[in-house]
Amino acid sequence: MKHKLLFTLILAGALPLSALRGGENDKWTFDVSLYGLAVGMSGDVTVRGVPADLDVGFDDILDNLEFGGMGTVRIGYERWALTTDVIYMGLGASKKGVSADFDQWMVEPSLSYRFCEGFELLAGTRYNNLSGEIRGPLGRNPSGTQDWWDPIVGANLSLPLGGKFSFNVRGDIGGFGVGSDLTWQAFPYLGWQFAKWGSLQAGYRWVYMDYETGSRTSQFKYDVLSQGAQVGFTFHF
Repeated sequence: MKHKLLFTLILAGALPLSALRGGENDKWTFDVSLYGLAVGMSGDVTVRGVPADLDVGFDDILDNLEFGGMGTVRIGYERWALTTDVIYMGLGASKKGVSADFDQWMVEPSLSYRFCEGFELLAGTRYNNLSGEIRGPLGRNPSGTQDWWDPIVGANLSLPLGGKFSFNVRGDIGGFGVGSDLTWQAFPYLGWQFAKWGSLQAGYRWVYMDYETGSRTSQFKYDVLSQGAQVGFTFHF
């Protein structure tokens, strides 16, 4: 509950910043996005020293799809932008009688700079909070919660397709041994800005994490690729 409260405060705290736009509407931008995700997982996990091999094929991922949501607040000034993403994913997969279920929260504050129209670089952090359980035929059903921070760097690319449509890609890479050994994310999507105040997005998101801590009965390992379709709506102020 304390993490949910923290994430809510992060979003709520960003909203008053729109008041800073004042008489400089041509320089400031303010966007709020809401997304829905249908996501599955594959990989290897270990909770309290109990491993589970969940490296499943794409067809199995479709069979094990669960759902999540995402909210984004972006505040821009000229070429700079401060963005905070809050993502929740309910993840689950099973293989050979062993199953795992995880609730994953991610908070991603980042600062970006637009070098030219349609291209910007970003740097930030990704906070991860995972609560999971493994269930298997041996009678042991370990569960636990783990959280950590990862530095990330990445880029946003937007290409006009004519009219009010665009092709966009968000990508980042991080971890570098600070938290995860490696984490990366890719999100290609189509955008349709049907009005000055609103746009729609539809695409596919991949999120990979390779994180490990502890040993023996305290070992926690999460080497997982999460992927799935994502649709969203953005308000432009």
